[in-house]
Amino acid sequence: MRLKSLLIASFLTAPMLCLANGDTAVRQATQELVRNGNLDKALDLLNKSEVEHPNFRLATFMRAELLTALTGGAIANKSMSEVRDVEAPQNLLSELQLRNSVIPNLTDLRPAQVLKMPKNADVILVDASISRAYLLRNKDGDPVWEKDYFVTIGKLGVGKKKEGDLKSPLGVYSVTMQIPKQQLRSIFGAGALELSFPNALDKKLDISGSGIWLHGVPKNTYSRAPKASDGCLAFANDDVREIIELAKKRQIHVSVAPSVQWLKKSDWNARSAQVSNEIAAFRAESLKIKTSRPPEAIYAPESTSTLVIDQPIGQAEGSPVYREYWDKNGNSWTLKFKSRT
Repeated sequence: MRLKSLLIASFLTAPMLCLANGDTAVRQATQELVRNGNLDKALDLLNKSEVEHPNFRLATFMRAELLTALTGGAIANKSMSEVRDVEAPQNLLSELQLRNSVIPNLTDLRPAQVLKMPKNADVILVDASISRAYLLRNKDGDPVWEKDYFVTIGKLGVGKKKEGDLKSPLGVYSVTMQIPKQQLRSIFGAGALELSFPNALDKKLDISGSGIWLHGVPKNTYSRAPKASDGCLAFANDDVREIIELAKKRQIHVSVAPSVQWLKKSDWNARSAQVSNEIAAFRAESLKIKTSRPPEAIYAPESTSTLVIDQPIGQAEGSPVYREYWDKNGNSWTLKFKSRT
């Protein structure tokens, strides 16, 4: 009974969602420990993880603590934990909690932070609150979840304002290029993609900084802590290789949000339609603009009162597309700024 209480106190009981990366082992092990009480199965999963991902500190920590508990020792004991001097236990338990915080069955849900998908691009939507990046694909204009990744963000969180503030930016960006391997130091791991930070709105708001990349991690680790970068978005090397391959085939937009709200499809349809209708009405009544071409993409990265809209200007296919930034005050929308995408 004491052992079970210790395990429950140490490992989160959140719903499981298995992924084809390092998340699988720690999530399934947590499920076996807490839901099923199957210590042998949990240990087997963690043993396999150590073989497949020998540098995955969280999985190693879980295995060490479980072995300590099985021998009657107190878990998170410095003399027994083989990774104690590398990562503080509280940090690793926090990472475990974040990895287990993903809502299951996302296939049938839609993110409120993306109200219309771009036609010719994939979107990586980052939920900074749980260090999770979701790969979204376009299905009839819907942002449909395909898979997700654990991601490291800035040491001081998100909301970058200036160079060196140790924060990751908030907003909508695009992958602009792959950084040549010969320009990468070992800390960037398997590769790096440059993001379009600062974007036009950042510049207008005097938000400064440079070199915000989506990149890998050093070879001697599987992943970094949830908040450990100087502002970039860091992924496990296997994950960043996969994302780089995607970027070779399609444009990738990256939207970083403080948190992500997942809605039932019917609720998402209603919100998307409401926002589209309100913006169209505002264009017609206040801007005296009537356009027959719908937006190419609609993002709501920070709240229900801000929007980023990629809007074609003109009727012909191939017309210029402007990125518009909107604010809502009460029931009224205001177009505060626009620029070419």
